[in-house]
Amino acid sequence: MQNPVYESVTKQIMELIKSGELQQGDKLPSERSLAEKFKVSRSSVREAIKVLTHKNLVESKRGDGTYICDRIDADIIKAFTEVFADQKKRLSDIFQFRKIIEPQIAALAAISIDDDTLNRMKVIVCNQEIKIRSGKDTSKLDEQFHREIAIASGNSIFTDMMEALSKIMEESRSQPLQNTKRVEKSMKAHFDLLKAFERHDSELAKKIMRQHIEDVESTATDSDLLKKD
Repeated sequence: MQNPVYESVTKQIMELIKSGELQQGDKLPSERSLAEKFKVSRSSVREAIKVLTHKNLVESKRGDGTYICDRIDADIIKAFTEVFADQKKRLSDIFQFRKIIEPQIAALAAISIDDDTLNRMKVIVCNQEIKIRSGKDTSKLDEQFHREIAIASGNSIFTDMMEALSKIMEESRSQPLQNTKRVEKSMKAHFDLLKAFERHDSELAKKIMRQHIEDVESTATDSDLLKKD
């Protein structure tokens, strides 16, 4: 399974080439500049450049930098477009799965949640809010929050399932798919879920969770990283 972070960086560089912002023969900006531009790690930029190099779209010149190849086959660009179309379908499948499973898990959690679990979840949400204000990635805390909900359901199979699927689920939480709108809606949903859990209101928890995932799906799939030309 490919890393969606460097895949999205690869696509963004491709878009710069296709739009004409980067011309054939042009030198790519430095790794640091690209990392800052795309808000990713430099290692993700390096991985993206490796992919582009392997596909003969860019070439590295020792001691000079990386350049867009002088001749780029149109068929190669078409192939890349098809790859990212497949990525969008996979993301849609992940959200479909989440909408089926997680609302029911939340409903069960609302019934059986105990004070210790609820307090752990409150700490996670508060830490999320602190990180958001600092402009930091909160995807790991988001994963922890949803894992705690699975634990609170009282069904060990749900917990094991969420753990086993964590790598797949990460694709719908990856940093390039994050944006201000998504983060704000997610935080509101998490606070609303805490209230539903405090009241042990299973129907409300189920409704909030489904809406939460639908909102996340909407903002993620509207991301410029996944839009068609």
